[in-house]
Amino acid sequence: MKRIKYPLLLLAAVLLPGTALAQVAPGATILQLTPDARSAGMAGTGLGMVGNASAAIFHNPSTLAFTPEMMGVSYSYSSFGTDNTLQAASAFYKIGREGKQGVMAAYRHLRESRYAGEASTDNFHPRAWDLEAAYFNNVANHLSLALTFRYLHARTLPDLGSKGTVAFDLGATYHRNMRYLDGMSSWSVGFQAANLGPKLDGGKLPARLGLGGGVDLPFSMEHRVQVGVDLDYLLPSEIRHLQAGIGAEYYFLSYGVVRAGYRFGDKEKGAGNYGTVGCGFVYLPLTLNFSYALASRGSFMRDTWQISVAVAL
Repeated sequence: MKRIKYPLLLLAAVLLPGTALAQVAPGATILQLTPDARSAGMAGTGLGMVGNASAAIFHNPSTLAFTPEMMGVSYSYSSFGTDNTLQAASAFYKIGREGKQGVMAAYRHLRESRYAGEASTDNFHPRAWDLEAAYFNNVANHLSLALTFRYLHARTLPDLGSKGTVAFDLGATYHRNMRYLDGMSSWSVGFQAANLGPKLDGGKLPARLGLGGGVDLPFSMEHRVQVGVDLDYLLPSEIRHLQAGIGAEYYFLSYGVVRAGYRFGDKEKGAGNYGTVGCGFVYLPLTLNFSYALASRGSFMRDTWQISVAVAL
């Protein structure tokens, strides 16, 4: 079999079935990768989890309406598969004293760190990047809505020019406190329709519908547990399938965090099944996170690791 020389095509070949490779844009695979270490340590969950403020734009910005932080920034570095790196940065700001509405901005960049090809293309680095802007608003006591606009740009082959397209996401979160643990515990449900837009260089975007839930159990000032579950349904007919993730994190002694999760998927149409673990250190307002994927030999996710740093005030 001929060796695939271009990593964005390689990513697409792994994440997409062979019959779909020509139908789904290879450069759009950046939209299927979890960019931040906190969510990655919990199998990519985040659609209905409140608390990941600085990276919420990559999952569901409407969850931001229910976090106490008023502003923040984050940066993440990820190593996917072999010689593929993803960098991401984001920022958010809440408007007004109550912080019921606000804006977010983010940038992602996927690039091959090493390429071995013909002499004429030795210096070519296939890449994809996107710019995002989001607005969220707490439209009711327990309900928040969000709208995200995205510009995606990619170049996958040396003899082809760069291509770009636009897309948007719609998100919603319903959040309620529970009477347990002195009324400090809570649950939330999030919904998102993501990656809706025209084709990229003739290929479809990985549009999806997602539904997620989260439970927050603060047992004390020093001990806290959060659990999240996500269900995603990819819409393009060539890769149409259901995938799911479940994850949990435990905060202990006010400073440490441990995480674990498991991702369920179709190995013929996606990354398949794999586990995740993660850890973190919290010294407010600074948070450091690390994650690692526990995937079987031959899986694209094998040996994938990610590190993130966030500041939220």
